[in-house]
Amino acid sequence: MDHLQDPRAVIVAMHHCATRDLLGLMDGFYSNLEDGLFELSFRTRSEDKHRQYFDLMRQMRHSKSRLITLFIDQLQTSMRDWFDDENPAMSQAGERQARILAQKSAAHYQGILTQLAERSNFATGRDVNATELPISPLKVAYHFLCSCRELKFDEHGIEVVQELFGRFVLERLGSVYGQCQQDLKKAGYMTLLEQALLEQKAEEQD
Repeated sequence: MDHLQDPRAVIVAMHHCATRDLLGLMDGFYSNLEDGLFELSFRTRSEDKHRQYFDLMRQMRHSKSRLITLFIDQLQTSMRDWFDDENPAMSQAGERQARILAQKSAAHYQGILTQLAERSNFATGRDVNATELPISPLKVAYHFLCSCRELKFDEHGIEVVQELFGRFVLERLGSVYGQCQQDLKKAGYMTLLEQALLEQKAEEQD
């Protein structure tokens, strides 16, 4: 392990890689979007809902480039949140909706997110919990919802696409978090357990 690596350089590089991987997941989201909307449309007998799903399909296709750009820009801007205690607050309504959307993913990845938080805290000297990480499911969901609202999607459309976003992005974040874990561990930033074991070993050697 190299304990002398600059934490800012390591975390910035890690965040860039995570953003790149999330861009890949967004491509997967769009690749599965139409099939997902067809599936939802197939479940209903309402002609109005059929029409809404197909209208949404056209809107999502038309807005693809802009939506992805907005989402990635927000993720890139959030890079400063690894280091800055004065982070912009999430809107109350947006945070509530994002928490509901991210709930399943946050529970599934709780273990590795906790380790990521401990390693990043070791690197930066801060005390940030797993939920507050700039790449946590909550933050990723919030950035997506904000991007949809900036494009003036109606609330029904957002509710529909967020279900698919949860399925094809939030529930597939394991590889993103795994790579972040490797990057921080390789740089020498430890979890609380690793720090405790190291201290115990040092005491035994004294």
